[in-house]
Amino acid sequence: MPLPLEPRRWPEERVLRQLAEAILFEGLADIDAARDGASGELEWRVGARRFRAAGAIGPFGRPRLDPSTLEMAEAEGAWRPADLAGLVDVLPALPEHRERLLAELQQTIELCRWNSENLSPPDRRTLSFAALDGAVSEGHPYHPCFKARTGFTLADHRRYGPECAQPFRLEWLAIRRDAIALSLPGGEAAFYRAELGGDWDVLARRLAEAGHSFETHALLPVHPWQTRWLEEGALRPWLAEGRAVALGAAGARYCASQSLRTLHNLNDPRAASVKLALSVVSTSSLRTLDPHFVLTGPALSDWLAGIVADDPLLRGRYRMDVLREYAAALADRDGPLKGQLGAIWRESPVLSPGESAVPFNVLATREADGDAFVAAWLARYGLEAWLDRLVEVAVLPVWHLLVAHGVALEAHGQNMILVHRQGWPERVILRDFHESAEYAVDFVSNPTRVPDFGAIDPAHAGPADDRFHAMRSASVLAELVTDSLFVFNLCEVTHLLAQRHGLDEADFWRHLGARLRRHAAEHGLEDRLARLRIDESRLRVEALLSRKLGLDESRCSRLVPNALFPHPKDPSGDFMIEIDGRTIGADEMEAAIRRVEGQARLRGGSGERVAARFRDTAQSLAFILAARRLGATLLPIHPALPDEGARRLAERAGCHRLFLDALDGEVLAGAPPPVPGEGQLLQMSSGTTGEPKCIARPWSAVEREIESYVATFTEPDGMTPVIACPITHSYGLICGLLVGLRRGRAPVIVDTTNPKYLLRRLREIERPLLYTSPALLHTLARLLPEGEQIHAAMVSGTLLPAPWFAAIRARVRHLFQQYGCSEAGCIAVNPDLRRADAIGYPLPHHRVRAGAEAPAEIVVDGEGGTILTADLGYLQPDGMLVFVSRKDDTINVSGLNVYPGEVEDVVMAMPGITDAVAFARADPFAGERVTLLFSAEAPVPPRALQDWCRRWLAGHQVPVEAVQVTAIPRQANGKISRREVAERYRSGLMGDILAEAVA
Repeated sequence: MPLPLEPRRWPEERVLRQLAEAILFEGLADIDAARDGASGELEWRVGARRFRAAGAIGPFGRPRLDPSTLEMAEAEGAWRPADLAGLVDVLPALPEHRERLLAELQQTIELCRWNSENLSPPDRRTLSFAALDGAVSEGHPYHPCFKARTGFTLADHRRYGPECAQPFRLEWLAIRRDAIALSLPGGEAAFYRAELGGDWDVLARRLAEAGHSFETHALLPVHPWQTRWLEEGALRPWLAEGRAVALGAAGARYCASQSLRTLHNLNDPRAASVKLALSVVSTSSLRTLDPHFVLTGPALSDWLAGIVADDPLLRGRYRMDVLREYAAALADRDGPLKGQLGAIWRESPVLSPGESAVPFNVLATREADGDAFVAAWLARYGLEAWLDRLVEVAVLPVWHLLVAHGVALEAHGQNMILVHRQGWPERVILRDFHESAEYAVDFVSNPTRVPDFGAIDPAHAGPADDRFHAMRSASVLAELVTDSLFVFNLCEVTHLLAQRHGLDEADFWRHLGARLRRHAAEHGLEDRLARLRIDESRLRVEALLSRKLGLDESRCSRLVPNALFPHPKDPSGDFMIEIDGRTIGADEMEAAIRRVEGQARLRGGSGERVAARFRDTAQSLAFILAARRLGATLLPIHPALPDEGARRLAERAGCHRLFLDALDGEVLAGAPPPVPGEGQLLQMSSGTTGEPKCIARPWSAVEREIESYVATFTEPDGMTPVIACPITHSYGLICGLLVGLRRGRAPVIVDTTNPKYLLRRLREIERPLLYTSPALLHTLARLLPEGEQIHAAMVSGTLLPAPWFAAIRARVRHLFQQYGCSEAGCIAVNPDLRRADAIGYPLPHHRVRAGAEAPAEIVVDGEGGTILTADLGYLQPDGMLVFVSRKDDTINVSGLNVYPGEVEDVVMAMPGITDAVAFARADPFAGERVTLLFSAEAPVPPRALQDWCRRWLAGHQVPVEAVQVTAIPRQANGKISRREVAERYRSGLMGDILAEAVA
């Protein structure tokens, strides 16, 4: 349905529209599933209030509303036109955040109205680049506070606002040299003489008149508005003591660009632009200069320019260019003026004869005559040809920089410049990098050329932590580019073209996705493209309104349908999940997650610990996904645990609330006070070597495990995960379910342990990958008819006894093994299990140490520190990790190590033996001796078993006791707790003993 664009004379309607669209887009409202836009109308609820408007959901889940139809329901059910206060009052935020938002929305309306009443709209199609950059008056196309400039008065706007285009000179301060740092090419004096011309001498004279000189002080330009702001506050003590000296205005005339704090030189269009700190809140943030990104700017720019210059595709076919930020100055890096005094000089575009340049975001605007800015260009060249060329010269270079070089730029509309010849796109110029360029340490194509940012600013030193330019995973880079370039930039262009020129938006985005894949194939980048995970059902984008409202960090990003690669199985754009034969689509699961968020009152970052036990798997999954999204700390409890057992477990884990099959949790007494911080996934260790303990892993660590697992272990791509184990445990939840979703598959959860039913389901699923316990997998292998195989299975939790391994290996086409521990998650994966003890190649987000020539303890160094696994193993030359034994399970017989697994493998190779476990028994002469429990199909004389062992084992390895029992006690995951078995045997609790022999 074509939606009318709001008239420019009605700023209230535009602000209402963008606020309502942001509320819907960021999941702050519940959309009525029965009225979801299919009929041209959307209806939603925020808190207890209902709203509606004509509209539809566009690409990437972007709502597009007709503001003239926006209504809200009164308490009695009658509808009336919506207003800002009605929309803001019901938002889930603290009162002070709602009040601030409402004030900025009203300021936006006031400034828009002033512009329309006092400024004559220019013919922007005829303006020079610098003039046009200030005349893109529309502001942010998504943020509802698109004209908020808190701190700016209307008088300030008339003097310094970009729409008014008034020229002004910069103010200059002389700062004592112990409080300022400079990065100026050619030296300070030469640089400033070039910038100021004869005014350099004028400033030197003014400084001398104040009793100082350039030997003690250095120059710094300041925006005139910032000068007045600081003179009345934090700068006053510096001025009084001579630490700073105000030298007045000098130099060239400047005017504001659309970003307000970046200024264009009016005296010489070829001269540099300068970016200055402004203590003004505009749209989302305070527009000061983060001191950690100022002095590193020139090195970053040089690096990016070098990448472009050395890449034949970027330099040749695309002719891409970057505007280097080649000089910087920063005062009071960590003091009271932090971020408020700084400058960054940036190159201006260099154009060839016949070329013109426009800010990219002007392509999504309309002119005073009602036509699109690009209407004449489309009429001349045709919509399809022009848009195809735009993608070629503006989108693909940014994408190539990401995929080929591992560098992501925040390519939103202000940061891109389109160079054209009479409207025909020629090339793209990128700008504004100092805070918005990122790379991943294990994805950047040439790490040796990455600047040593830590040598420039110590804050950048140390391992990557996602705070500065260095990211920990490639997928984070993809998020920056897809968010800025696609969801909030190009999507505005395609929306306008759809409304005014008949573009099929959905078709455009599907073809663009195919083009990105084709680009990777043409240049041999398929493997690198796969690591970016851009073909997932949902893409993560920043939630700007949520951040404005001060919501928890976990709610300041949002997963949205991927218009580039829409999934064919589910129209909502997300993958389906099957639970016990019932398919749950994304909409149904999203509704269930929203119910949890609303009723359970989970809070991210609060430090509150909650535990949940739901017998209904779908409800349990919704609770887990809600906690993950909100960043709440959660202990999922196995559904079979009774109420009292669940309560004891929750108390043991220090939980504050417990949910038992309902969303009204009970408060647990005695829990320690909450410690605010990042939300965590709580898991209880298996207890195989001691008392179970509560392990807390941040959700961010879980995400990095998933990223590392999927990027490294690619063999299951295209397989459907079948999870026949509890999703309350990390094996089923993380490696089975969440990894499956990350791979773009629809997981199948099977709650029953009935092997015949499970076999039937495996036969019905194309290319299934089974996650289950070793014991159940062994049973399935024995039940399979001759000649039939399970497509794929994962083994975890215990080392398979040799007979089990042989039986399973013969009946599973693709057999995988993973090894991990509660503290670190998955540590290693074997993509082709041929030996039971070859437990895998370590995942790259860990550093794993073990023995070389002899077994030693397996040690894991990761982001959580060093973890001693208490497992013995060694690393083969090819990097394969081989498991030998649990350290505590090793039996020391007269100084000789006996590894229980070796004894068990020999015993279980004896005909008729079905299971076995070996453990230590104290011995006054040898220190320890080997004791064995075993089960068999029929009674086995213990001495016959010992004789069998002597054929294959050394004397110190042969069990001195061999005890036949009806069954070996194993845990649900197939593990044997040797400590528990030994304790039960020593305590006489093995009531199922059939025979015993003591050598």
